[in-house]
Amino acid sequence: MDIISGLLPGKSADKLKIESWPDIKRKGTASKTFTAFINPDEFTLNYSVLTESTNAAGANGSAGGFLGTKPLEVSLKFFLDGTNANGVKLDVPSKIREFYETIGYDGKVHRTSFLRITWGHLTWLRTNQYEFDCELKTTSIQYKLFKFDGTPLRVIISATFAEKVAAEKQLAEDRKESPDLTHVRIVKEGDTLPGMVEKIYGDFKYYLEVARINKLQNFRDLQPGQKLIFPPFDKTVKQSKNV
Repeated sequence: MDIISGLLPGKSADKLKIESWPDIKRKGTASKTFTAFINPDEFTLNYSVLTESTNAAGANGSAGGFLGTKPLEVSLKFFLDGTNANGVKLDVPSKIREFYETIGYDGKVHRTSFLRITWGHLTWLRTNQYEFDCELKTTSIQYKLFKFDGTPLRVIISATFAEKVAAEKQLAEDRKESPDLTHVRIVKEGDTLPGMVEKIYGDFKYYLEVARINKLQNFRDLQPGQKLIFPPFDKTVKQSKNV
């Protein structure tokens, strides 16, 4: 996977924009929009990979079977200046309200909004990811300067957003089911070994080999909560016919 964050060569950044929808599918026109007054001068991407940490029997270390990834997190800071120092007038309280109305609580659905962040031609994680679908994780507001009556003039909004996409979009983009990776799965009620193998490898014919690797006495007798390892296979190697 290409991991990159930055502007495409020769492209300039538009104003960063946060749009919100009450539904995770984000269809139609956004219900609210927040546009940055001044674009952030930096942002942080947090990308975490989860691997198996349990040591094998008699071993000092773990092979680190792939378990998945945590949702991508993006941290941003928005600077609001109502002093007219850059020649642009800004009503800081109104801009703060715009931010909260965009990312905040929706009384109709009793949860925060589903968001989409775009910033010109900026790519967020993958080279073709120009939109970051997410929800608010944390936010804080630092007040720096006030008018004599207490009205804020300079404010820094710090916010962290966690990736949140619709299930069908996640399935289309997610590569964690790749047969070229080692997977660790926990058996759920109703799971069968051939079914689990079919989902990971796209072919149930490897179920006997998976049973052998996991030292299963009877592949039909899976127990909910049981942990199974699904390693990558060389498709040119003939599979074992005995368990």
